[in-house]
Amino acid sequence: MPVAISVAVATGLLVGFGLDQLGSDPANIDSTVAASNRTMAAAVGFILGVAGRYLINSRNRLDAADWVQQGQVKLARAVQGDLTLEKLGAQVLGNLAEKLGARAGVIYVRQGRGFERIGHWGGDGLALPQTIAEDEGHLSRATQTNSIISLTAPPETALGWGSGLVRGKAAHTIIIPTHDGISCNGVIEIGLDHPLPDARHHLLERVGDKVGVAIRSAQYRTQLQQLLEESRRQTEELRSYSEELASTNEELEEQTRALQESQQLLEHQQAELEGQNAQLENQTQLLEEQRSALVQSRKSLEEQAKVLERESRYKSEFVANMSHELRTPLNALLIMSRLLAENRGRTLTGEQVRWAQTIESSGQDLLTLINDILDLSKIEAGKLDVIRAEVDPQSVVRKLLRGFEVQARSKGLHLTAEVAPGIGTFFTDINRLEQVLRNFLSNALKFTDRGRVSLHITPAADGIAFSVQDTGIGIAETEQEAVFDAFRQADGTISRRYGGTGLGLSISRELADLLGGSISLASTPGQGSTFTLTIPRDLPARGEQTRRVSTTEAHSMPAPSFAPATAKGVTKAPMLTPLPGVTDDRDALSPGDRIMLVVEDDPAFAQVMTDLAAELGFKCLCVGRADEAVAAARFYLPHAIVLDVGLPDHSGLSVLDQLKRDLATRHIPVHMVSAEDYTLEAMSQGAISYMMKPVQRDELALAIQRLEQRLEQRVRRVLIVEDDPAQLEGLKALLGNNEVETVGAPTAAEALAVFRSQPVDCIVLDMTLPDATGFDLLEMLDSDDDPSFPPVIVYTARSLSEAEEQRLRRHSKSIIIKGAKSPERLIDEVTLFLHQVVSDLPERQREMLAASLNRDSMLEGRRILVVEDDIRNVYALTGIFEPHGATVQIARNGREALDVLGRIADGAQPKIDLVLMDVMMPEMDGMTATREIRKIDRWKHLPIIMLTAKAMADDPNQCLAAGANDYLSKPLDVDKLLSLTRVWMPR
Repeated sequence: MPVAISVAVATGLLVGFGLDQLGSDPANIDSTVAASNRTMAAAVGFILGVAGRYLINSRNRLDAADWVQQGQVKLARAVQGDLTLEKLGAQVLGNLAEKLGARAGVIYVRQGRGFERIGHWGGDGLALPQTIAEDEGHLSRATQTNSIISLTAPPETALGWGSGLVRGKAAHTIIIPTHDGISCNGVIEIGLDHPLPDARHHLLERVGDKVGVAIRSAQYRTQLQQLLEESRRQTEELRSYSEELASTNEELEEQTRALQESQQLLEHQQAELEGQNAQLENQTQLLEEQRSALVQSRKSLEEQAKVLERESRYKSEFVANMSHELRTPLNALLIMSRLLAENRGRTLTGEQVRWAQTIESSGQDLLTLINDILDLSKIEAGKLDVIRAEVDPQSVVRKLLRGFEVQARSKGLHLTAEVAPGIGTFFTDINRLEQVLRNFLSNALKFTDRGRVSLHITPAADGIAFSVQDTGIGIAETEQEAVFDAFRQADGTISRRYGGTGLGLSISRELADLLGGSISLASTPGQGSTFTLTIPRDLPARGEQTRRVSTTEAHSMPAPSFAPATAKGVTKAPMLTPLPGVTDDRDALSPGDRIMLVVEDDPAFAQVMTDLAAELGFKCLCVGRADEAVAAARFYLPHAIVLDVGLPDHSGLSVLDQLKRDLATRHIPVHMVSAEDYTLEAMSQGAISYMMKPVQRDELALAIQRLEQRLEQRVRRVLIVEDDPAQLEGLKALLGNNEVETVGAPTAAEALAVFRSQPVDCIVLDMTLPDATGFDLLEMLDSDDDPSFPPVIVYTARSLSEAEEQRLRRHSKSIIIKGAKSPERLIDEVTLFLHQVVSDLPERQREMLAASLNRDSMLEGRRILVVEDDIRNVYALTGIFEPHGATVQIARNGREALDVLGRIADGAQPKIDLVLMDVMMPEMDGMTATREIRKIDRWKHLPIIMLTAKAMADDPNQCLAAGANDYLSKPLDVDKLLSLTRVWMPR
């Protein structure tokens, strides 16, 4: 401003001089003088202007310096004192913000390889980062260059500041590094609404060092405080240790005094001990000698134990191998004698058939001997387990009487049993107990020609006594101990009258020992004998593994109170093991009862079925194993059967197959229940219905009611769909009888009308009709969605292609379809699905049915690979399957079997439908061969049934683990072998 005024004055003087010259009077002052005056005045004015500017600038600089100095003083006062880092940060930010008119501020301190926030002012603390990496952003740049950085950003990108009433954005920021004289130890960032004038930067340039020194001092104070706290803590610990040490010293002094007293006492005792030591040295020497002797004895016992273990192992292996060697030829003998006795070709005389039956019976006796030897071996090896169960003596008596009453009656003997009052239930192994008592009764009946045999159960001092008394030949006193030896009898001469192996009583004595009891014998030659088994009321704990079962599990099925209508040739009641926790009606069967057989291994589901059967008016009999199911069905001929598929010994489908191939049981309606879907297989084998688990109780009730309706239905109706009048009349005459009504339909429309207007039990369908094909009719019938849809039998003269068969199978969920190519086969299928009693059929139909059963539809035309090294068994198996229409191919070991399958895969040989694999073979055994077969993708689903004669307990598990579908032990049961073959044969 002064310079500008001086310039303006000089300009005015110049203008005035010019005007004076234009209008001046010569008489006035000389122009040169005037110019000099005015020039001097302008120079003085300019000098005054420059001096004024200098004075003003000096005053401004002094004011700025004073402002900076005041700021420094105020900041120095703010950072004085013992401040923590957080308090220091708040003081610095508050002082600078107030001095600079800032809106927000934040301060960071170096911690390790980054910066940590110790304070903020005016800004949003949640939005500010707590830590910043050492090489991140402008803060790092400021500390690295140790210079102040000013930044300006758009307001929308800046962090906010605020109070209760005001909000804003600090778009201008200044970053000030702090320095402690050695390095940058922090950074301060100030947020402003506008850029800071340069004069203000002087304060910021001076505060960095002061704040840096203050930060370092605060950090030192913090470290010093921590060290002081640590020192104080250590001092306290030291004081505590000193007190403990003083206390310990006092205790040690007391213990020292006590030790001194004890030492004096020990000195007195030492004198006494020296005398005793002399005696102990003598005793020690004696004990050393005894210990040496014990060590020698222990070594000897260990060697003997190893020898016994080795001998036991050798014995077990020998027995198992001998079992294989004995069962292998025995298998061929039993199978061939069975085939001869059946006399399928009608080429043998009656006497020759009896010879074959005698051979089979002798083979069964030999099998019994082998089993007895195996039992004796297991007992001697200590591998026979006992099962603790609650036993009812009345149930034991009923079961034993039922088993032997036929034999006693055939010899004219009076068989009785008596249970003393108050015996009550007791705990033992029911199976072992019954085995001993059956042995007693069997011997008594064998050695008694007239009189009686009686069983008495009475209390004894040691528990319970079971006595079997007979009026037979008796045993001399000198021979009474010998009869309990293995392979010994009282009469051991070559001219003895009574046969037998002499193992029964030996096994019985061993079993009695397992049960914690004993056997005694009282006998007089010519008057009879009394064998008495005495056992405790509770099975004692032994080394063998035992398990507890309920009362009902221990009781086998008692004798029925009536003579059941058994299948032809079945005269002996089967031994049926009840399910644990299930109470059925086996004790309450009476003539005229409607019996339902429930085959189920799940006790809970079996009990539900038992209760439901009772509600619907059935007497129920429950079994849990497939073999027992077949035996019970053939003996009791129940009115209905509920059959589970998954049974512990083998598949329920095998049971269904055996029942439906037995002329005495094929009419019984069978309802299948399973957790897996085998609907097609079950329905095609003749099941009346199929249900998947879990099953609701209402669904079960409905299924049983359908069985009941089937029982009450007397006349069955067969719908024959055939367009040829002659063929239609022939089929009606073929299938019709007193219990079967045949209805003919020459067209698909008439067949559909008959089906919708009246109940139909079975449909015989020709595939060629004038108004539609058989496929069209099936689709129309299937569209009705009838839950009780009857089975459909496709009866046609032409062969169905694979595509046509696949099209027919689309209806398999509601329709069971079978191709019948002969009248005999048609009779077989119709009677199967109508559940007709074979004995009620006309003579001509029975003959045709027998002819059809001789040719097995499931086996006819199939190829079976028999892998067996024994030519006798090969010949026997060929004799089983070839009469049923199957072709048998032979391989003598596992390697040959793999070669055969390889040629089949190459197309050099016809395909194989099923493999019968022996376990023990040369070069490659059956287990290894099965594993190798399962490694080939093409044969992963090829059915394999393992056959073995080696009697090892884990053989079934090993066979299944190797990849077999099922397992059979030799000697083979022909019916079971055929059944399993049908079950696993691909359909």
